[in-house]
Parts: sequence; structure tokens; C-alpha cells
Amino acid sequence: MIVLQPIADTAHIVHGPIACCGNSWEGRGSLSNVGANCDAPETSPLHKMGFTTDLNEMDIIYGAEEKLYKAILQTCRAVRPKAVFVYSTCVSGLTGEDIDAVCRKAGTEAGVRVIPVNAPGFTGPKNLGNRIAGEVLLDHVIGTGEPPFRTECDINLIGEYNIAGDLWLVEPVLKAAGIRVLSRLTGDSTFEEITYAHRAKLNLVVCGRALINVAREMDRRYGIPYAEVSFFGKTEMAKALRAIKDRLSRSSGFNGSNSSGGLSERIEAVIAREEERLPARLKAYEHLRGKRAVLYTGGVKSWSFISALLDLGIEVVAVGTKKSTFEDEEKMKAILGPDAPLVEDVTPKNLLRLFREKGADMLIAGGRNQYLAVKEGIPFVDVNQERHTAYAGYAGLINLAEDISNSVKFYGGQAAFSGQPSACGRKNNAPIDKDKKTESHELKAESCLINPLKHSQVLGAAIAFQGVHNAAPVIHGAQGCNFLAKVLLTKHFREPISLVSTKLFTEDVVMGSGENAGRTIEGIVEKNRPDVVGVLTTGLSEVKGDDISDVMRELMLKNPETRFLHVSTPDYEGGLESGYAAAVEGLLGIAGSGLPWRPSDFQVNVLAGSHLTPADFTELREMIESFGLHPLILPDLSALDGSRQGFSPLAVGGTPVADIAEMRGSRFTIAVGLSMEKAAMKLKERFGIKYKVFEGLAGLEDTDEFMETLEALSGRKIPEKYRRQRRMLIDGMRDTHLLYGKKRACLALEPDLSVQFSKVLSEMGAVVSLSVLPDSAPSAARILADRVRAGDLFSIEGEFDILVSGSHAVDTAARLKTCLYQAGFPVYKIFGNTARVTIAYRGTLATVNEIANIFVSEVH
Repeated sequence: MIVLQPIADTAHIVHGPIACCGNSWEGRGSLSNVGANCDAPETSPLHKMGFTTDLNEMDIIYGAEEKLYKAILQTCRAVRPKAVFVYSTCVSGLTGEDIDAVCRKAGTEAGVRVIPVNAPGFTGPKNLGNRIAGEVLLDHVIGTGEPPFRTECDINLIGEYNIAGDLWLVEPVLKAAGIRVLSRLTGDSTFEEITYAHRAKLNLVVCGRALINVAREMDRRYGIPYAEVSFFGKTEMAKALRAIKDRLSRSSGFNGSNSSGGLSERIEAVIAREEERLPARLKAYEHLRGKRAVLYTGGVKSWSFISALLDLGIEVVAVGTKKSTFEDEEKMKAILGPDAPLVEDVTPKNLLRLFREKGADMLIAGGRNQYLAVKEGIPFVDVNQERHTAYAGYAGLINLAEDISNSVKFYGGQAAFSGQPSACGRKNNAPIDKDKKTESHELKAESCLINPLKHSQVLGAAIAFQGVHNAAPVIHGAQGCNFLAKVLLTKHFREPISLVSTKLFTEDVVMGSGENAGRTIEGIVEKNRPDVVGVLTTGLSEVKGDDISDVMRELMLKNPETRFLHVSTPDYEGGLESGYAAAVEGLLGIAGSGLPWRPSDFQVNVLAGSHLTPADFTELREMIESFGLHPLILPDLSALDGSRQGFSPLAVGGTPVADIAEMRGSRFTIAVGLSMEKAAMKLKERFGIKYKVFEGLAGLEDTDEFMETLEALSGRKIPEKYRRQRRMLIDGMRDTHLLYGKKRACLALEPDLSVQFSKVLSEMGAVVSLSVLPDSAPSAARILADRVRAGDLFSIEGEFDILVSGSHAVDTAARLKTCLYQAGFPVYKIFGNTARVTIAYRGTLATVNEIANIFVSEVH
């Protein structure tokens, strides 16, 4: 999908459980000018949309080929793509779905090219997937069309994905030299232009590691020569332009500058003009000369960014090579000399050691290393696919210098601060309306989720384990399950995320994966000594029928000081909230295991739901402690608010395992969120601990009830601090209530957060016209809304004054012509979400004001 999804007028259907699409859509920085399909202007550009069959357990048992067929037809009706790519996944690959036959049948029916992509995650690493995508283009697309006209200077760009708009800084330079880009594979491309890529005179391979197979095969089939180039930095741009000149002149029979219309002169003139401009534009960044950098990226960037850094006068003192080929390493040596400082071990620990030993001034790497730099106060620039700034071409070198300069200056300025800092709604106890049902999703029968709101159980469980101190969550599945989940969680929390994968490949699927899982977990225990290891099984391992009980028993015997938990989280059922709840229930197995345990009248258990922000956990603890009570919060995600220092391969700062064991001695259990009720019941059944479930902790009424409960448990009066906050909330509600009156809201959130938001909005006098849930849930009956149904973002229709949802809903809000209040998961298109308090009097007031400010800006 890295290769194919940038084709912005085609639809990309993932045939598998929700995790495969839910973790990945909108996950890369590829940009496109293609925009929406001109035949369906009401939709977003298709490369920014997610399509999935969302396989469930019954689909796996009975087969899902008919569901896929209907999904393809539904997608063609909904967004009218120029073509459809259908991707097999681990589960559909394992169950033997014949997607080739389904694609042929659906394509005939829809009158659209429907192209199968057989690349289940267990077949190999990302780069194999890149090459499979290249073969798909060769077999099904390239050579099937003809361009409207041709020139002697037509080239293709292969392996250029227009990350952050890189291509838009390069094409004007090519155009100035009289060079036309005939086809782009695949950044900012259309399906049609790829069909006639075989008519180019030259292929420029920008990322050889990914698509060198396409260039070689086009040379063999069509006689098109190719050259591998980079567009990063002044030196590489000049080399690329001259390579075009040499190859075009040679292949077209030109002799330098005669019938080529002065191609050689034009290219040399462009190089001279751009290089003459650079010194003045780089003058502001001369302070970077002599700085030292550690570089870790992959593919063409692994060596071309060396050249760009040298262009800026920055010395490269270490280069990570884990994601580089032998050819990449040879190019590094050609630039840095035979003694180039190449390093294979690029673990965070070793990167930090290299940084210090080499006296480096900056880390130039990918987004997953950003928070190593953040925690250690290291100047950092992200050069991988999640970045938001274009670094290609001559203008891109200026951008790179500016970003490095800004980071160096910022952390330099921070050096002095590196030390320690010198009355409406329903009651929670109101009876649930048993007759109120979640409406069926109108598109559910059509078998396809478009722009899914849903996330997988394994993702929810992984979040829960981040809130346990010294925990090591292990995803037992293909490497994509871990990689994509980790990227999404890192984007949301803006923190390092502890997550390990057993990385199942074909041989594990065929021969059994128990040994693989045992070896992976043994390695974690030996290196990091976690207090608890949580093994989260995915759709692949569950469908395959892996029984890891023997592995777990053997590990427990070998490592008695570590707790080992298996949490079943197949991504073909449930969702983020249920996976989080399952992890909490699994962790409660530790309760009572510590001896001796001491009953306490002032100790209370708090089971906190997945809808709380990290800052909410701190607020929750402070409220309970202000009544003289001692809370044991499980899980505790407060450390993900940005306050955590240092970098650890384990989850740190959460609930200690010893505290979980002590939960047996608590007087009472507070469950925050309806999803936590089963966990609270488990404690009651085992230890007789009474509990109370709070549907939410926001809004005046629910917060009042929470305060009254703490007052009753502690025997203390409500502190004046919270009485004052209550008065402030009432005042704020009165200040803003006219802006809320009869406003129509749409919620697209997980169930617990939907319940909480619906109550707050109802108290303010707004009407929740529609609440869309990722999946059916019992708590739907508690949402104060005119309509409640399961669905996806694409299915939302109607007129609303505000949409409350995560960052994936930005385009949905634009389509609906309404405002978006970003909340829930994932939130990564605004800053400060993890530090946002959303509960109790203070958090409710902040939320009320933030939404009111959105409304008042619309009025003005």
C-alpha cells in the first residue's frame, strides 16, 4: 500500500479484519494534487480514505468472497474510482480466499478495473511488499494505455511518493530544463498516467530498494533505460539532472545539444542558476557548519541525506544501516570514504550511546525515534514518511536547513532548563432502556467500511499495557500488526510506545509459531527484565489456532519473577474499547497474588476506561487523594502526558505490579466507563469488593455524583477547591449556554466517550442528532442521542453544527461543511491532547469553552 495508495483516483480495499486498515489509513505523508475523482467531487481524495471488509469470525468460518464482491461494488457506487486495488491480508490469505476470481467477477459487473494484490503480512517484510506492488503495476496497469502526446524528453519517476510535497519542489526544476514527467510511480499520480508509463524515454529510480524490479522489467519489456538518482541536496540534484541529460541524449541519439533542442545547455543553465542562488538563501544557516549528526533512515535516504547534510557543512559521525541494502552501504562509503562510520545496531540505547560518544549535535532519523530525541533533549529532524516538510530539490535543502536550525536553536535555548523545575440529563442509576437498540449500519449489509472509525482489540489492549509499570506488551502476529499499531499510538500520544512483535512469517504459519513466540519473549525478559509480559494474540495467530499455553507455562517456570499474561484480542471481533477492557480483566488476575496483603478502609480501586486522556488520570488521582483516600488506578496512563523523562523499551510510569496485587485489600472499586463494569464484577466475585460504575466523569451531574461518592467513602466533606471549581463551571455554562441552544451535534467516538460527551452536550442544551459507534455496544442505550448506530465516517450524512471525533474525521467534517472538535482516538492533528483535562468540573469547563469558541468563531 506504500507503493499503490498514492494513486489518488483509485480505491484501495483491505480484505481482512479491522486492524489491517484501521491502523494504517491516513498513515503516510503522501500528497496529491489529483484531489477527488471529478465524477464524485463530494468525496475526499481517495488516497486519504480507508476501505475494508472488516472480516469477523463468521466471515472466517464460512468464507468472505461474497462479502468482498459486494464491498467492491459498494465502493464503486460510493466513490466512483478509476480503478480498485484489493489487498489480501494474513487472515484472508490463511483462509484461502480467491481474491483473483472475485476481482474478475466484480470488475466485469462494475465496469471498472479491479486488481488483486496478494501480499499477506506473513509473506515477508515491507520491501517485499513494495516489490509485489511493482509486479502488480507491471502485470495489470503499465502498458494498457496510450498518452495523448509524446515528447523526446519524457521520463518516469519510479519510487517517488511525494512525501510532504517533495515532488512539487523537483518537477518545476525539471520543467525549466525542458524535461516532462510522463508518469509518476506513484506520488501525485493518476491511474491513467501509469497505464502509459511504457512510452517514456527514461526511467528515473528514486527509491531503488522498493521498485528497482519495475525499472529492470521495463528495460527488458520496453527497452527503457533507467538511472538511480536522488533529489536530496544540491550535489545529488546536479547529479540527477546530468544523469537525465546523459541518458536521454544517449537513448534518443542526440549528441549533447543539437536536435534535443539544447537539452544539455538547458540543464547546465538550470544547475548554474539554482546553485548561484543557494549561498544567499543558506546564509542564515551558516551556524550549522561544523555541527555533527547521527543519521538513521533507509533506502535512498540512507545515503542521499548524507550528501544533503554535507552540502550544509554538517559532519555525519554515524549512520544506521539496519534498513539499508549492500548497494546503499556502498554508496555511503563512496561519499564518506572506506572508513564510513556505519552502524548496524540502531536500538534506541545504542543510538543514544553513539550520540554521546561521537559528540553529535543532532539526530536525523524517522518518526519512531523522535521521542527518544524529545526525552533526551536532542535536536531532531524527521526525514521519513510521516514528516510534514518537503526536503527534495534545491528549495527542499533550504527547508532542511531551516528545520535543523530551528531544532538546534530550540534545544540550545532549553539547556538552562534541563534540571528540575526550581442540571439536566439522567442519573447514572437511572434504569437502562432495554428496548433501545443500536440501529444497524445502513452500509453494513453491503460489506464494506469506508473511512473506518473502528480500531482493533489488540490496539486497545496495547494501550492498556502502556499504563502498567515495567510492562512489555507483545503482539503475537505478523510484523505489520506491531509496526502499524506502534506508528499510530506514537502519533496519538506523541510518546515512545512499548510494543514488541513475534513477527510471524510464512514458515511460522506453516510449521507453528510457538518456538518463535517463546524465543521473542525470552529475549525481552533476558534484556529488559519486565515485571509483566502481556501476549496479545491477533487474528492471524487466533485463526491459525496457536495454543501458546505451553509456551507461557515454560516461560513462567524459567522466569518466576516475571508475570506472563495471555490476552485474547483477535481483530476480527470487538474493538479498541473491548480490547482495552480485556487487558484490564487479564491484569486483574495478578490481584491478590502478593502476600501478605493488607485490607484498608481508605484504599480504593479505580478501573479507568480507555476514553480518558493521560491528564485525566492525574486529575482523577488528585481528586481521590484530596479526600484522604489511597487510589490504586489500573491502568494508569498519566505518564503519557509528556512528563516522563528518559527512554525505556518497557512501559514505565504506570501502575506497579505490586499495586495490582494489593487491589484485593481495597474497600471499594470505582469503575470509570461502562466498559469497566466486567472488570469491577471480577473483583467483586473474587474478593467481595463492592463497586460503582460511573458512565462518565464529565458534566455537572456526573461530577456531583462522583464527589458525593468520595465524600461517603472517606467521611470527609468535599474540599473547597472543588466547590469553587463547581461554581466556576456553572458560571462558564451560563456564559456559553446561548451558543449551545438547539445546536445539532454528531458524535463519532468509542462508546464510553460517546456516553460522556452526550451528557455534557445535553446539559448545555445541545442536541446530539446522531451518534455513530465503531461497532454495536450495550452502552449504546446510555447515549443521549436522537439516533445511535454502528458505522463508519463515510456513512455520516446530515446537517450538524459540530462533529466530535478523532483526527481521521477532518475530511468528513469538510465534506459535511461543519466544525470538528477533535477528541477520542486517534488525535494527532492538534497539539496538547494528552495534556488536556476533560473530566470533573475543571475538565468539563475547558471542554465547554473550547466548543463554545468554535461556535462563536462560526458566528463571527
